[in-house]
Amino acid sequence: MEKYREEFVNKAPNDLRIISIGDPLYQYARVISNTRFGHMPTSIAYCSNASHVQFCIHFCRDFDVPFRVRSGGHQHEGMSSGNGVIIIDLSEMDTIEYIDHDHAWIPVGKQLGKVYEELEKRGQIIPGGGCQSVNVGGLTQGGGWGLSIRKYGMTCDSVLECELILADGTIVYPSPINMPDLFWALKGGGGGNFGVVTRFRFKLSSLGKVTTSFSLLWKNGENAVNVMKLWTVLHGNLNELDPALSTACGMMVADPGDAVLPEGHVSAVHTRMGGLFYGTKEALITLLRTYFGDLIPEECDFVSLQEKHHNQLTKSNVSIEKSDASLSRHQSIISDFVNPTASINTASITTCGDRDYRVLPDAPSSTCDRPHPHKVTSGFPKATTDMEHHLLVESIYNYLGRTCFYIDVNRYMSFHCLGGAVTENPEKRVFTFPMKPYLLQIQCWWDDAGNAFTNVDRNKAYVQWVADFRKSLLSQIEGAFINFIDQLLVPHPETPEGRLQLLEIYYQEKLEKLRDIKTTYDRENLFNFEMSIPLIN
Repeated sequence: MEKYREEFVNKAPNDLRIISIGDPLYQYARVISNTRFGHMPTSIAYCSNASHVQFCIHFCRDFDVPFRVRSGGHQHEGMSSGNGVIIIDLSEMDTIEYIDHDHAWIPVGKQLGKVYEELEKRGQIIPGGGCQSVNVGGLTQGGGWGLSIRKYGMTCDSVLECELILADGTIVYPSPINMPDLFWALKGGGGGNFGVVTRFRFKLSSLGKVTTSFSLLWKNGENAVNVMKLWTVLHGNLNELDPALSTACGMMVADPGDAVLPEGHVSAVHTRMGGLFYGTKEALITLLRTYFGDLIPEECDFVSLQEKHHNQLTKSNVSIEKSDASLSRHQSIISDFVNPTASINTASITTCGDRDYRVLPDAPSSTCDRPHPHKVTSGFPKATTDMEHHLLVESIYNYLGRTCFYIDVNRYMSFHCLGGAVTENPEKRVFTFPMKPYLLQIQCWWDDAGNAFTNVDRNKAYVQWVADFRKSLLSQIEGAFINFIDQLLVPHPETPEGRLQLLEIYYQEKLEKLRDIKTTYDRENLFNFEMSIPLIN
């Protein structure tokens, strides 16, 4: 690889920034979001235009050099990097090109936080996720869940066209009328399978006159369970909820303090709910009271963003003053639900005596601020009746309650709402469970001293906790969501048979169509990684 590394640098365009092993910035450049993986790529090529990507593809194909594509590096299983590979990094492609008032080309390398800030000035939004450090590319190609989902659908639903570089270096523009099969595959088929997407043409949606975000917390165990039972049942009745409201909840392992715990429990279980409502705070409170009654806690965090506060240009090109109630503030409140425990757990000891982690740092205060070691997995409820939803919540509550609380780790189940716009025109995207009421995600986030790639035994223990948690729910859940990717759902994912078995969990009956499209557009299987879609033999 040394020979190819030198040749890669020598042949590269002068304006293509490349960082290789030995460069002072290499240790920074190689880091991805999940620091459980300490991959050592040969080089990282920071492409700032499509021609840079074309050069990288041609070089890797001609010299048979393995590569990975990285738009933001938030692939939970670390597959946007690897040992001895060239990383085609797209993070410097970050300029939005506006076509007209309601349409724009948004590059895959732009972070969601920056997208929101820029679109807010126009009073607009795309239905992206709540983590501002995630980039557009991987989110959209996986489908994209976010807190506008019930009103505007998944992120990919707002995509009208893609700019894609194929395995032979050709630039194509899949859309509903041009390469419609490929366009469909790029809307939920997962990133890095069919080529390198460099940008998406998005339909921009309106923020409306007022949008309100909120965050609620239940520390009482009984209320924490009851609110989740009610939440799951409400979402089970897909047509009864206001599509202007999208929510997500987290049930988390927490410090019990002096609380009296149920028999067999060693930790408390708290519930947090976050959401976004297209309407006023007053209308939202009325709606929440209607849905949850007296379960709504007295202490709530609400932030409203009004149309007059959008930093948009008037007809005279005079900028309107911007309020602190910005969309970025909205997103920071919304993202609280995905990393909830660190801000409310202050214990200096563990609830179990088997290990003492006081020498280690506290759990991450945010999953979006910087890279952290973590493990996630997902599934969809099989429940079709109120009682089945209740039993699922009880299973989750009991598993969490029997989990030891440690201050160095956040362990929780998050519930992500579906319904609303997700149920409309499901044939236009790959997402395999459009009629499910919600999506489940088991999450475990921790930190190492200095954020280093260390403590392998501890990493294994937390990865195993996630696997065991999901296994305990197998009779109550099915499927998985490719944005919340987990390679360990089958015993031998490294084998061809194991990979097919694994991908069938994510893509279900749509896998064969995806394989057919893959075979059509990438016949040499150039875009090949641990969970890439395999060719049809």
